[in-house]
Amino acid sequence: MDYAYDLDIAIKPTVSVPKLGYSYGHYTGSGNVLFSTGWGILRSVLGDILTRFHARRGYKVVETPILARTTLYKVSGHIDYYRENMYIFNVKGEGGELEEFALKPMNCPYHILILMNLIEKYRSKVKLPFKIFELGKVHRYELSGTLRGLLRVRGFTQDDAHIFTPKEEAVNAIVEVFEELKELYEKLFHIDVNSSNIKLRLSFSNHEEIGKEFMGSQEEWINAEEVISKAASEIKSRYGVESFIGWGEAAFYGPKIDVVAVIEEEEREWQIGTMQFDFNLPKRFRLEDLIREVYGTDVEIYMIHRALLGSLERFVGVYLEAFKGRLPFVLAPIQVVVMPIKAGSPLDGEIEDMANSVMDVLLNNDIRASKVETTRTSIGGTIRRLETTIKPPIIVAVGPEEVKKRILSIRVYDYKARRPRTIREPYDDEATALLSLIDKMEAPVRELAGVSPRLPVVLDYIS
Repeated sequence: MDYAYDLDIAIKPTVSVPKLGYSYGHYTGSGNVLFSTGWGILRSVLGDILTRFHARRGYKVVETPILARTTLYKVSGHIDYYRENMYIFNVKGEGGELEEFALKPMNCPYHILILMNLIEKYRSKVKLPFKIFELGKVHRYELSGTLRGLLRVRGFTQDDAHIFTPKEEAVNAIVEVFEELKELYEKLFHIDVNSSNIKLRLSFSNHEEIGKEFMGSQEEWINAEEVISKAASEIKSRYGVESFIGWGEAAFYGPKIDVVAVIEEEEREWQIGTMQFDFNLPKRFRLEDLIREVYGTDVEIYMIHRALLGSLERFVGVYLEAFKGRLPFVLAPIQVVVMPIKAGSPLDGEIEDMANSVMDVLLNNDIRASKVETTRTSIGGTIRRLETTIKPPIIVAVGPEEVKKRILSIRVYDYKARRPRTIREPYDDEATALLSLIDKMEAPVRELAGVSPRLPVVLDYIS
C-alpha cells in the first residue's frame, strides 16, 4: 500500500498534473520528492521535538547554507573522495570569472567552521566535548536505478549532529549517543531497543584500500576501529545489543556504527541511525592546531558524526512500512476522528450536538481532529476505510447509546500491542476523559522534549 499517499505525506510522481499533461515527477525530477500537507505537519512537529530533545542534552542548534564553494569540500576531502555523489556547478563571480559551487552533500564541514569561529572568538570559554545539532537539508546524486519512494532520494533532511571530543572521551561519547537513540526510539516511535530487534554493524574499511577509497593512514584507521569496537563492547555490556563487522562499509573519513533494526512482522532488517567516527576532518581543518594554540594542550580530537534517525524521509518511509502506515499520535496528520452515528431517529440532533461539542474541545486544544459522519448500517465500512487510509490513532464514536448513557466510545490504537482497543469513558462538556487519554499518549514526548508540540492544522478533506 502507498501509505505516504493515503496520509497526504507525498505526491505520487507518476500521477499526471491536471491540465498540464505530464506527471508530477516530470517537473520535479527523479528522487526529488514533492511533499504535501501531511508531511508539512509531520516535519514541523518532528523537527520541533528533535530540536528540543537535543538542546536539552547540551547540543548547540545551528543552521547552515544549502550550498558552498567547492573550496570548502577540497579542504574536507569530499572533492577527492565523494565528488561523483555531489551536485557541482559553475556560477559567474563578481569579476565575470566562473566559480565552482556545490549543493551541500553533508553538514560536517560547516559545523567545523562554526566551532573554529567560536573558539577563535570566545577562546577557552568554549568547552570540549562540544556538540552541534542541525536539521540539515542535503543533496546527493544517487543513480536513478537505486531511487525508491521515500527510502532512497536525492534531497533529504538529516537529524545531524557532530560531537568534537578528546580521544580519551570518545568511547563514552559514542555510548551516550546510543542511549539518546534508545530513548528517542522508545518514547517517540514505540520501538523497543534491545537485543531481540537491534544489532550494530561496525562498518570498517578495507585496509588495502586506505589511501584510495578511505582517507588517512593504516595506523589511524586501526586506532579508530579499536575505539569503535570498545564502544560496541560497552553497549553490549549495558544493553545486551550484539554487533558484527561490515568490512568495506565505512565512510571515506572514518569507521562507523550503523544501527540495524527489525521493526516489523516480516522481520526485514532496516539500517536506520548511524554513529560515524572521524579522525580526518579535525586534522584537515587544522582544528587540533587551533585547540593547541588556544587551550595550551596537545590533544587529539575526534569528531563523531551522528544521526539518530539518519534521513527523516527514509526513516518515515521505513516506519510507514513497518507499522503499516500507523504514525505515532503526535505525528499523525489527523490525530482524532469524531464519528457521529446517525440512526434516523429523534436522537440524531443530540448526536450531532454531542459530536460537535467534542470537536470543539479538541480543536480548542490544538488537536488535529476531523468529523466523519456514518450510520448504524455503514459504521463497519466507515471504520475499515479510516483504518486502511488515514489511520487516526483515536476514533470517537457518538451514537444513540452514547447520547443516552452520556459516554464516549473511544477506539484507540495500542502501539505496543499493535492493534486498536475500545474503551468507554464518561462524557462531559469538557471531554475530560478524552483529553486525559490524549495527555497520557503525549507524556513520553514531554519527557523527551519538555513539551509535546501541537500543530492545529485542519486536514478534514483527507478524511
